[in-house]
Order: sequence, then C-alpha cells, then structure tokens
Amino acid sequence: MKLIYAGKSDKGKLRKANEDFFACQKINSDEYLFVVADGMGGHQAGDVASKLGTETFVHRYYELREANTPIPEALKESISRANEEILEKATADLKKRGMGTTFSAVVLTDMKAHIVHVGDSRIYITRDNEIVRLTTDHTFVEKMVEEGRLTEEEARDHPQKNILYMSLGARQSFAPELSESFNLKKGDILVLCSDGLNNMVTDDQIKEFVTSHPPQKAVEKLIKLANENGGLDNITLLVILVDGYKIKSSEKTEPIKIVKQRGKIASFFAKLFSEEK
Repeated sequence: MKLIYAGKSDKGKLRKANEDFFACQKINSDEYLFVVADGMGGHQAGDVASKLGTETFVHRYYELREANTPIPEALKESISRANEEILEKATADLKKRGMGTTFSAVVLTDMKAHIVHVGDSRIYITRDNEIVRLTTDHTFVEKMVEEGRLTEEEARDHPQKNILYMSLGARQSFAPELSESFNLKKGDILVLCSDGLNNMVTDDQIKEFVTSHPPQKAVEKLIKLANENGGLDNITLLVILVDGYKIKSSEKTEPIKIVKQRGKIASFFAKLFSEEK
C-alpha cells in the first residue's frame, strides 16, 4: 500500500494560540496512523490536552501493535489510556482543570481503514467524485439534527453547534466511536480536520480541493480558504491519498454509503470493496 499525505495546523485569524494537534505515524512497513485533536480549556490547557492525548495514544498504540494486539482492541485501549492521562494531568494541576480534546484517528493497513473518534473533529472519504463524512459530531446540536428538530442548514449556523457531550478528558467513563474496518481502493482520499476547517468551508469545497490537487497543495489551499472565510478557530487538516494499488479482477467496488439508523449515524458501513463477483 502506497500513501501520499500532507498535514498542517494553523492558528487561524482570531485565536491567540493553537490548541490543535495532529500526528502522522508509520507503525510498520504497511501500517499508518493519523490523528487530529482539537483541545479545549484555553491556552496552556487545551493545547496540553490535545498534545498529551495524541502522544499518549500513539505511544500506547505502537506498543500494543508491537505485541500483535488486534487493531480494534489496540485502538480502544489506546484511546482509554489517552483519556486517563488527560484526567490525571488535570487533577494534578488546578490551572488545567476541565481541559479536554476532541480526537479523531484512522489506521490504514493492508488496504483497510479503521477509525476511532470522539468529539466534533471529522473524518471524510472521497471516492468517485463523492464525499462522505465517516464520523459523528458528538454535539447537542447534532443530536437535534438526528431527532429532526433542526435541519443540516440550521445546524451549520447554530450558536451552540460546538458544545460537546463527549470528549477526551471530560470523564472517566465514555464510549468512543469505533467503526468496523472497511476496504480502500486506489484513488480514495481520506480527510481528517478540526472544526476550524469544516466550519469555514463546505464539504463540497473540501471535495473539490482534495480531488483536484495533490495532498500538500490541497492542504495549503483549504487552510487559506478557511482563513479567508473568517479563520474563527484553529485550523488543522490532514489529506491522505491512497495510491499505487491495482484492483484485482475478482474484486468489485461499491458506492460509499453511511447507514442512518433511528436518527443516528450508525457505525456500520456498506461493503466498500472486495465483494467477489
């Protein structure tokens, strides 16, 4: 599996500090880990939470995979460890009480993707000129959309759209979103971003830029556009192009789908790939 990827974090136009953090880590010859985290709690708290959570997660995940722990189990244990570290840090330092972070991570290996997610940073995939959001925003406004009390358009401009009901560091017990693995094909593009990007640009604009430019240029142009549109928050973006893979004749690619169930985005994806004819 060959990947071409780029990432960048920008302070934006209004914030005094950057509380976002991201990571791109090669775990072994065919396994890669990508993370975007958006810290909360103010300067010297939010930035600590996002960095601590990410670094703890990456370190623990690497240890577990070295010990041949299955990926789903490694993701679940690693995000729990990251949550514990943030809670312990906040307990030990009064200035950091209440700090937390969103956390969105994807593992790519053997032409498969695995996702773990908490908060309202996002992971998208583009395929065949379509863009699909693969994660749920863990916000109260998103719940209102799921319940039919708000439209997607109303939610986009809602003054409380970024109030979270789940994040790392909020409490000891939480239920991260863990997706079933799904298959990739050549030309797929995965996008991880903090809400400083998707609040300033539309999903269609994200699709347009990542499908018409190589990852590094797409990252630069999208961050520039987010700043031109206001740059109200820190902006972090990772763009990952799946390249260098030929589909076998016995394999069939199907359209990307997210199944909505009882008003919620279900953690089930349609078979994206490798169904025998």
